[in-house]
Amino acid sequence: MENQDNETFYTEDDLLQNKTGLTPTDEFATIRMEGYSVEFSDTFSRSWDFMKPHLGQLLAYTLLCFFSYLTLSFIVPQIAGYMGTLGYLVGAIVNLTMISALLAGFYSYYQKIYENDKVSFQNLFDGFQHIKELALYQILVVVILVIPFLIIFFIAQKLGVNDTVDIFDTNTYETFTIGFYAFFVIPSCLIFTLYIFTPILIVVARMNFWSAMETSRKLVMANFIGILGFVVGFALLNLLGLLFLGLGLTITLPLTFAATFILYTKLIEKNGGGTNFGGDFYADENAPLDAF
Repeated sequence: MENQDNETFYTEDDLLQNKTGLTPTDEFATIRMEGYSVEFSDTFSRSWDFMKPHLGQLLAYTLLCFFSYLTLSFIVPQIAGYMGTLGYLVGAIVNLTMISALLAGFYSYYQKIYENDKVSFQNLFDGFQHIKELALYQILVVVILVIPFLIIFFIAQKLGVNDTVDIFDTNTYETFTIGFYAFFVIPSCLIFTLYIFTPILIVVARMNFWSAMETSRKLVMANFIGILGFVVGFALLNLLGLLFLGLGLTITLPLTFAATFILYTKLIEKNGGGTNFGGDFYADENAPLDAF
């Protein structure tokens, strides 16, 4: 590392060698200068070819994720109920963290395939190696989403807007309640879009949660409309997957994660991706994000 005119430059010696990661010094410099496009059909096609040889293991793991989600959704609220309202919030974070770690396993698995390493079913559980950073990421996202949710709720209460409506009552279908949740879905979608690459950066580039969130946000902002279209497209695909008793999700869900991973690798390739970088260097939240 050397200093010139108060600018920090990083050499490959500062980085742990890793086959998949980010470029040193000018982080994604080409993308920042030239932008990038998101080709949905090409990404879809490459993703399917990418995961198809391993379809059996991926289907089995996806079913395991569904079973785990249903189990956690039943057990966690039962335990959290004894803690009152705070318990439900803690339970939601625990549930989200466990599911996030399970789903992040797709990225560990796909990284092995991408690097032509030997891959096994066990690699799908590697997301739990990063559970601390994934948990911190989930907590921050919950905070980001809950704050505006509560602000809107208390403003509505102060203004006396439909006092008879309990927005936490799922059996209530008044116009205000529907509008409230519809309004809440929009920022949730935007937040998800901004931080879509965060789990990949935590698992693959081994960033801490804040560096991963900031890098994801800045990458997405280089083509927000394109990434939003990508998110909406695969959201609709997963809605189709809900048909036939939800069995279609066993294919569309791993395909969605494969597509996100392929999109990430395409950004690396566009940025000159034959280099070796990544690793503990990015545990420093000040690593060259300032130059991004």
